[in-house]
Amino acid sequence: MTCQRQLLIHFLGFVLSLVVVGLCLGDEPSQFRRARLVGNTSIELQSALKKRGFLISKGTLADCTLNTPHHAFNLIYYRGRVEQDGDKWNFSGEEIVIGDLVDDLQQDNIARFNVILFDLLNGDDDVRKFLRSPLNGLASRGGTNRGGLAVINKSASEEDSLANMLTSWMLDPKTDLRSLFSNSAYVSVEPVEPIVLHGIPASAISPANRLIKGGSTGDQWIAPDGMNFIWCPPGKYTMGDNAFIDSQPVAVTIDKGFWISKFELTRFDIARMNVGFSNQSGNDPMHPAGAIRIEMLLEPLHKKIAAPGWSYDLPTEAEWEYAARAGSTRSLPSPIDQLGQHANFADLSLFNAREEVHFIFAHQEINDGYAHGFRHIGRYLPNTWGIHDMFGNASELCAGYYTEQIGSVNYHLQTSRDRGIAVLRGGSWCSPVSNLHVAYRTGYNGDETMPYAGARLVIRQGNRVTRTYAELVAEKKAEEEAARANK
Repeated sequence: MTCQRQLLIHFLGFVLSLVVVGLCLGDEPSQFRRARLVGNTSIELQSALKKRGFLISKGTLADCTLNTPHHAFNLIYYRGRVEQDGDKWNFSGEEIVIGDLVDDLQQDNIARFNVILFDLLNGDDDVRKFLRSPLNGLASRGGTNRGGLAVINKSASEEDSLANMLTSWMLDPKTDLRSLFSNSAYVSVEPVEPIVLHGIPASAISPANRLIKGGSTGDQWIAPDGMNFIWCPPGKYTMGDNAFIDSQPVAVTIDKGFWISKFELTRFDIARMNVGFSNQSGNDPMHPAGAIRIEMLLEPLHKKIAAPGWSYDLPTEAEWEYAARAGSTRSLPSPIDQLGQHANFADLSLFNAREEVHFIFAHQEINDGYAHGFRHIGRYLPNTWGIHDMFGNASELCAGYYTEQIGSVNYHLQTSRDRGIAVLRGGSWCSPVSNLHVAYRTGYNGDETMPYAGARLVIRQGNRVTRTYAELVAEKKAEEEAARANK
């Protein structure tokens, strides 16, 4: 048994308070803030959490970790004793194995940060030294841009408690939380971003186990696995643009609202589906999954949804452009001089890196702050409806197949499958500005080694549009048999 499995937290009813908090970070208009309290928590801390919009929920610690919204911030605060496994003494309540907790935090969510704060009642040097080992595991597995942070208080006095520091921080959460811990023994991975609260609190329209229609544009729902979805209401818009031969304007009616994922499908999402699929996009769980074979995901996705009449799928081109425009008629998500705040594309950073091949397309006056490859989801400003990375980062796969004209379309934008060329939208990290145009379309032959392709999901009422290869073969066979029967 490793040392990560040899530490227990003892929940003593009169001395313990444990807080698990989830919140979204980044330059977002809103963020999810959830608190999980175990044992006796100070009234002051509870009040401070509620004033900042934290939803104090029940359930197990494992459930809270598992259901943390993607791109969230997990904060665990603990006040109590810590002992090596096997050192038993009288106590009531639960136990937590620190190694298991660390593993859960790293494997069962893709929080932007995982932070643990310990106020130890038996915090002598030997205990703190022993405790640091598994917590260093949390920090080291956090990654340079997904930093884990663990703080152990050097003092056991109530006046110097981390709970008091946390309560005070809630009064001014624009201050970097790390700055409060200069006198504490803390371990972390550098560089990590400033730990602050952004925007206003967000709330989900319904519990994770109950999928319903959204009530208004931008409503949010968190799936049981923590995946975030944004509601796109029914509506009409003009799809396409005269700037492109294959995307001439047409009128489109979205007759049913649908849910679209707030972020691009990540490697973490694919790994949890356990479909035995890998690609060339790297190992970082917060990176887009890259090129995928969506038919491999349809069955596990179908099993995940418990709402009759709803289906997981790729967005059609009509749905994708509707969500990307978010009610706007602009061709780009922002004025061109502000584009670096909204998208990861071929910019000055890529040009300066002289990345092979792609740097020649780079814009030399705009800087998005990232040079090569996919960046973590949600690091750029969302569109008006709160959806991230619709432009740049990963060029997104749509349902249906490429045609030379979008033509006269309906809600589903059904297209011929004869050509067998899929459609990518939105541009990617290596795209010139022109490819970020909301109406830009390009064909995709399904090459899984492409370093720029990715996807996001929708949940819509009715049957899915995307067909697996087996379904296409069966449909073609049925058509041929019907044709022979009609002769």
